[in-house]
Parts: sequence; structure tokens; C-alpha cells
Amino acid sequence: MSSKLKAYIGIIAGLAIALFIYLAPSLLLSPNMWLVLLFFIFMSTLAEFIPVDLPTSGSITIGFPLDFVVILIYGPATAMFVAIFGALIGELMQRKITWYKILFNASQYALSAGIAGMVYQGLGGVVGTIDLTSYIIPAAVCALVYYLVNSNLFMMVIHLAEGISFWSIWKNQLKGIIATYMALAPIGFIMAMVYVGIGIWGIVLFFFPLILARRSFELYTKMRKVYLDTIRALAAAIDAKDPYTKGHSERVAKMSVALAQELNLSDRDIENIEYTALLHDIGKIGISDSILGKKGSLTSQEYDKIKEHTIMGANIIEPVDFLKNSYRAIYHHHEKYNGKGYPDGIKSEDIPILARIIAVADAYDAMNSNRPYREKLNMNNILKELKDQSGKQFDPEVVKALFSVFDREREE
Repeated sequence: MSSKLKAYIGIIAGLAIALFIYLAPSLLLSPNMWLVLLFFIFMSTLAEFIPVDLPTSGSITIGFPLDFVVILIYGPATAMFVAIFGALIGELMQRKITWYKILFNASQYALSAGIAGMVYQGLGGVVGTIDLTSYIIPAAVCALVYYLVNSNLFMMVIHLAEGISFWSIWKNQLKGIIATYMALAPIGFIMAMVYVGIGIWGIVLFFFPLILARRSFELYTKMRKVYLDTIRALAAAIDAKDPYTKGHSERVAKMSVALAQELNLSDRDIENIEYTALLHDIGKIGISDSILGKKGSLTSQEYDKIKEHTIMGANIIEPVDFLKNSYRAIYHHHEKYNGKGYPDGIKSEDIPILARIIAVADAYDAMNSNRPYREKLNMNNILKELKDQSGKQFDPEVVKALFSVFDREREE
């Protein structure tokens, strides 16, 4: 662990302690309150102990609604108390977690709850009121602040630990979580209203649907992983036909995802392009090894046979329901922006955006790899070729995105 990272974690822990001491006078510790605290700590621990991995990266828990309930009903000090012990116990139960991660997570959850609770009260929100509906706006801002504090603290620790830029962390790990937080906030608000009316049983009744929702999302992410692993195995089998293209599909997929993110495509398109890029050359399974591995120039008949792989690939994946959005991209990934590609000779915006992205990623990896007919090109020649073919073979916006990705990687 770097000295900067150690210092950062120490600062976050110090701020959490300082804020807790500042808010401690308002902490409710009556004899009857200890049972409530133990209940919420138990529920918070349970929530933190069962995180769900997100489809792209990172994970999320169902602990936020519980923190939100405590903020609204008992105030920021009590919320910090619950968040600290819930995170500590939950993390300690996962034996592989390191001490600095435990310290950081407990501190960041505590700061998020404490600051969000102070904002709620600062905007006029009344803690423990029966009529919570009068304070919807302060509660909404409170939920947003919780997310912003939590996400920014997380981005900084990842930046210091792994050297990844803030923009990359936001785009790849946090962007998709906003909707989840905003969906959990109303649930937490309703849980608080029910808790005011019927007490602890209201939280229990709502927690089971949260567990079921978490389980459904977990099954979805596992199913997606199975799909992706199956596709990767198939792509590896295709690449194995030619020793010169080993790992080609994986590299094209990785670059295609980076380009899709740079172009701000939707999460669904980013997911689809990963599947599609992994399978973009699946049609080559029907091409003779003697043609694929030929060291000399291809004859016109052999080149015509190679060109058939886009159509064959599209036809192979067409019957697969979850790959239905990949058909057109695989079919058209050798079209050229100026209309001189194949198989249909369409041009510019008529070419699906996923196909335009894969075309650039595919060409880059081909030039950056040894092939039977030539050695790989140096980076300067690759970038020159991409720039020269921008607007001809390639979509200029995609080429521009590729250069932006390279610039960001150099900075990182």
C-alpha cells in the first residue's frame, strides 16, 4: 500500500471519528434504544455481508435503505453508529478482507450517513416525525448526498490504489449505480414510514422483498457470467484455428467496450458489444485452415471465401435469442465508412454503430499483431493508418474515440 493511500485512509478514518464525536451528544442511548441499535446493526451487517457483483465491475449491497431509515428516524449520529458497526462486523465476517479495507469501508459508510443526515436536518427535515411525507425534498437530497459522498470517497481510494483516472472509475464502475441508489431511496423512505407506524416488524417485512430482489439480481449477474464465459470459450476455440490470432477476439472485445464507453453508448449497447466483439469472427469456423493460415497473398477466390465469414457468422448466432442484437453488427463489421466494404457496401450512418466500433478495434488489433503475411506494425504506423483511413474505411468519431482512449491510458 502506497504512502498516499495510507494517508488518505487515515484522513477518512480521522474525519469519521471527528464527525462522530461532534454528533455524539445527539446519539440516543436510552435503555430501550439499545435493542433498536442492535436490531439495525444486525440488519446492516446482514446487508453488507451479501453484496452483489455488478455486471460490469464493482458491487452493491442493500444496506443503503437501512441507513436511510436510521437517518430519517434517529438522526445522523445514530446512523453513523449503525453504519460503523454494521460495516465492521460485515467486513470481519469476510475473512479475506484486509484491515485497511475494513477501516476505509467503515469510515466511508459512517461519513456518508453522517453528512447526509446533517444535510437532511439542514434542509428542514425533522428526525423521527410521524408525517415524513412533509419532508420528501430534504429526504431526496439526503439520499443524493449519501451517494455523492460514498462514490467520491470510493473513486479517490481506487485512484490512489490502482492509478485509474476518476473519469474511468466513474464511467466503468459508478455510472450504472446511480439508478440503483435512486430506486433504493424510495424503498428506504417507505420503510421509515412503515417503521414509524408499526415498529421493527415493518423493517423485517420490507427486508424480505429486498432479499428477494437481491437474489433475482444475483441470478441475473450469474446468468450473464455464464453466457459470457460460454462465448469466451467459443471465441477462444475460433482463435485457436489460427495461432496468429490467439487472444484476438478478447482484445477486440476489450477495445470495443472501451470505445463504446468513450462514445457514451448506453449500458445495454456496451453489454451487447462485448458479446458481439467476442463473436465477430465466429464465421471463420467455416473457412478452411489453409486459407486462414496462408502466408502468401490470397487469390481472388480465396479472398471471396474469407469475405463470407461475416454472413456465416451472422447466420450462426441468429437463432440464439440473447444474441439477437449482435446479428447486424457481425454481418456488417467489414463494411467501410465510404461504402466500399462488404458484404452489402453500405456506408456511414447506415452501418450499425456497433459494427463501426468493432471495425476500428478489429483493424487496430490486426495491425498490432503478427500475421502470416507480415510482422506487426509499430504504434506510429498504426496510428497514422487509422488517421489516414478516418472517413474512408473508418467512422471518424470512432477513430477520434480511439485516440482519446490512448491519451487517457498514457496519462494513467
